[in-house]
Amino acid sequence: MDNKKKPLILFKKTSCAWFSYVKNVLSVVVCLFLSITSAYAINSPYAFTETVSLESLEGDDSVQLTLKGVILDEMGTPLPGASVFEKGTSNGVNSDFEGSFTLSVSSSDAVIIVSYLGFDKVEIRAADFDDSMNITLVESSSALDEIVITGYGRQVKRNITGAVSSISLKQIEDLPLATFENAIQGQMAGVQVTEASGEPGAGATVRVRGVGSISAGNEPLYVIDGFPISKNVGLGVQGDNFRRRSSFRPPSQNPLANLNPNDIESIQVLKDASTASIYGSRGSNGVIIITTKRGKKGGAPSFSYNSFFGSQSVANKLDLMNSAELIDYNRDATNNAYLQRNPGANTSDPNSVRTSGAWRLAEDVLSPSGVDVDWQDVVFRSAMVQTHNLSVSGGSDNSSYYISGNFFDQDGIIEKSNFKRYSLRVNLEVDLNDRTRIGLNLAPSYIVSDKVPAGSPYFARPPGIVYSGIVHAPFIDPYNPDGSINQLNNQSYILTPDGQSSSFTSASNPLAIIEAVDDQLNQNRTFGNIFAEYDLMDNLTFKSYFGVDINNYKRNFYRASSLLYRTATTGETFGQTASSESLSWVAEQTLNYRKEIGSHNIDALVGYTAQKEKIDISSAVADTFPDDLVKTISGGQIASGSAVQEEWSLVSLLAKVNYSYEDRFLATASLRSDTSSRFGQGNKTGVFSSLSAGYRMSEDINADWLSDLKLRASWGETGNFLIPNYASIGLLSSYNTTFDGSLTNGIAPSTISNQDLSWEKTTSFDVGLDFGFLNDRIYGSLEYFKSTTTDLLLAVQIPSALGFSNALTNIGEVVNKGFEISVTSRNLTGALNWTTDFNFSTIENEVTKLGPSGDPILSRGGAGNRHITKIGEPIGSYYGYQTNGIYQNQAEIDNSGIVDQIASPQPGDFKWVDVNNDGFINSADRTTIGNYLPDFTYGINNRFEYNNFEFSFLLQGVEGNEVLNLTRRHMGNGEANYNSYSEWTNRWRSEAEPGNGLIPRANRQTGNSNNRPSNYQVEDASYLRLRNVTLAYTFPESNFNGKLDRLRLYLSGTNLFTKTDYLGFNPEVNNQDDNTNVQGEDYGAYPLSSVITFGINAKF
Repeated sequence: MDNKKKPLILFKKTSCAWFSYVKNVLSVVVCLFLSITSAYAINSPYAFTETVSLESLEGDDSVQLTLKGVILDEMGTPLPGASVFEKGTSNGVNSDFEGSFTLSVSSSDAVIIVSYLGFDKVEIRAADFDDSMNITLVESSSALDEIVITGYGRQVKRNITGAVSSISLKQIEDLPLATFENAIQGQMAGVQVTEASGEPGAGATVRVRGVGSISAGNEPLYVIDGFPISKNVGLGVQGDNFRRRSSFRPPSQNPLANLNPNDIESIQVLKDASTASIYGSRGSNGVIIITTKRGKKGGAPSFSYNSFFGSQSVANKLDLMNSAELIDYNRDATNNAYLQRNPGANTSDPNSVRTSGAWRLAEDVLSPSGVDVDWQDVVFRSAMVQTHNLSVSGGSDNSSYYISGNFFDQDGIIEKSNFKRYSLRVNLEVDLNDRTRIGLNLAPSYIVSDKVPAGSPYFARPPGIVYSGIVHAPFIDPYNPDGSINQLNNQSYILTPDGQSSSFTSASNPLAIIEAVDDQLNQNRTFGNIFAEYDLMDNLTFKSYFGVDINNYKRNFYRASSLLYRTATTGETFGQTASSESLSWVAEQTLNYRKEIGSHNIDALVGYTAQKEKIDISSAVADTFPDDLVKTISGGQIASGSAVQEEWSLVSLLAKVNYSYEDRFLATASLRSDTSSRFGQGNKTGVFSSLSAGYRMSEDINADWLSDLKLRASWGETGNFLIPNYASIGLLSSYNTTFDGSLTNGIAPSTISNQDLSWEKTTSFDVGLDFGFLNDRIYGSLEYFKSTTTDLLLAVQIPSALGFSNALTNIGEVVNKGFEISVTSRNLTGALNWTTDFNFSTIENEVTKLGPSGDPILSRGGAGNRHITKIGEPIGSYYGYQTNGIYQNQAEIDNSGIVDQIASPQPGDFKWVDVNNDGFINSADRTTIGNYLPDFTYGINNRFEYNNFEFSFLLQGVEGNEVLNLTRRHMGNGEANYNSYSEWTNRWRSEAEPGNGLIPRANRQTGNSNNRPSNYQVEDASYLRLRNVTLAYTFPESNFNGKLDRLRLYLSGTNLFTKTDYLGFNPEVNNQDDNTNVQGEDYGAYPLSSVITFGINAKF
């Protein structure tokens, strides 16, 4: 050994040579930052490098012992940057890139603390060190010590000062998931996941702490492996049907359905502005960060195979009338209408003297055939679902890999609906040397989705399958005697014995709709990113990231001539093709500085990011097909077409710092500047900041039972840029005009410009208390939040002299506030483990400003203006009349003192509330009558483990939300012209037979008497649902002689039970989930499925 003394090197000579490495990506500001950091390192007494020599200190009496060691994880992988400190002092170092460290201490009695993010701390007496000691750290078993991915960084969960909810791999890896949204459903306080449709591939709606915008989007921002994307589907990128009203449009296919849930490592939801503001103009609706799996360095190849097979059936059937009940109901309604409008008439009068179809009795009513069909059994079927996922992961000493392939196949419970996903993922990381790391993530996918027109009314074009089925009378046979579909003797042909019209209304046979419509949507999407990290010096890392998202849709629609629309005797053909191509890229350059200085811990980041997206959309429509042999548009006559090309860009500067002192005092601050192409000149740039702080009181409370108690508070600003790409610009559109006596093609302004258009801005305040008891056997959090969104974008009326009816303007304000509770309890440990997760959250939404005059906004949904947004009420509240019981006799009507100016009431009709107390019932008495937003949501998840058996169940509930059930307009209106809800057997028949007191009389011509927009059509949709129950068994490894590492078999059920008072299929229904102003409508949506699944998880 060379005994020559070497000088102590506190810092290697620094030069700016390395600046050339990053000069193309770092600005002068960043260079200055590095210079300042270098200067600080030179002057800091705590600055160390990998080439420290302590031998020169031998003459210093204060240094008596030199300790050396290597810090490893359980797999033997070095842990660079681990903290090694002498307890009770500021004397400490960080391990180098090989996990090695050298530390001088005062004596052999010193206690050394070794810590690393996500691992349990270790305390070792200096006297126990040998010459070069290996120290193995164990990953923390406490959920509070889990690593949580936050915006542009990561933190230990217990040190976070903002509102973050997370789901780890352990909680989702063995669940039978179709999409990642299923993983968080009912699992997080303040995060509501709503399944409005059961159509295969349909997306769930995710809302984080309520609804904060009227005209812009309300979907959270999704960040997948660092790539920010939005789920909002606009511009018709999936090929909307030209002939279908927007209010009858089926749900969009989930744009993130290409993401394989088996590839997910963790999901974090940033709920408050202090955590989301680092994403600036896209953070106001919350941020969901999804991290996919990685391999482990030094790990041998590990193969995993996960698969499940399931059987699906409709989760809930409607309680409808049978044939006898409908016949009695129709007879009652028809006769009541006849008697009311024909004084002196008698119920025994024959059809020959009844001069209106509404007064005539059908042959099936006069002479029942005995047929009694449940049309729900005709429309719905049992269907299969399956998935297969194979993955391999591992690594060498300096690299890691994760590769997976997935096939998912789900048939719908309505024939011809199907969803298939083929996906591949490759995640690679390589350490080129001690300072440089590179990585590649690539995820191509291909989706084939067969869609059906399920969720729209019976009178839509094409008609809705579900609604057409449930309005069909049960005495109608679905098939003709020869087995063909009955289209000429169905609901549209319920006639009198002599062939005249009766009191029934027409509808198409749902089987004919299924047979005639072909609608296929294909999606080809590829996510990819590359990154490089370079350690400029100890604790200072530069990262360059570049990602691409290529997303292409192709849709072909054809309606065959075989479908007879209601009473039509010949079919009409229609074809459409549509495609869209989008390319989005993001480039980010960040500089991260981490340093522990005694009891101080600093984690700072600055960065620059740019993102741009370009999209091309085209479509063509054809009709008048001579036959159904050629179903592409080339087989018909081209009727119209369109092409759209748009783009947007966003350029940002960002900075963030996390600070802690002794793990007792915590603080986080962030700042982001966004410049967007979507806003007017002078308003393109917005600056968003946040500040949060925490105090761990448990550090100052001496109680063995208290493992954590932290008070935290946060404030922050975020924005919302989810508006049309060219909303601030006056646009031109094609316009035909007459010139010199002939029609000439031209262009004309279609929108008015507004250069003052700016961001919707959300300011949030959050205060929380995090706790852990009994060594984290019980832990959780309590939170209160309030967020105020200002400069809401509203389309306000402008003078017609300008040539436009309205303009998008920043003038509104809305407030969301509520409480959240999350608790996890390990109730039993040992041979029997029992863990319970509970979450509860409230939400109160209130509009506080609406422009200069404060006038309310009426919004048209599926059946006229039935929604209102007004000051003092939630966004998109239901709007109509209020009922107040039922008139029992004429004397009540005469003595009411109220004049109904809409319809003359009769005994058995609704009483209406005179809201303005003017003695009249008219349109001035319409008022708010409910809303779709819940009062509170909750979830309870229980997991039991005994030996190798597992049992778990998840209950999820919503209380206080209401649904505008528009099917009541036809199936609960008293007219009995369709099949109806069986509750109408409890209708008012006479003063002596008042029924249940809630349902008025039957009347074929009730019209606006009892069927006007009212709270009678608004139903309480509160529910408690058994989301999932699973029983599993894991075979002991000893059974496989080392050939299998793990084999787990399970039986699982999804949506097996729902307790609700809602009459419809699904209390979560929302026909227009993309339109904030008309939430909560039910006009015959695709029902949810109950699923019984058998699955296998194997590792080898």
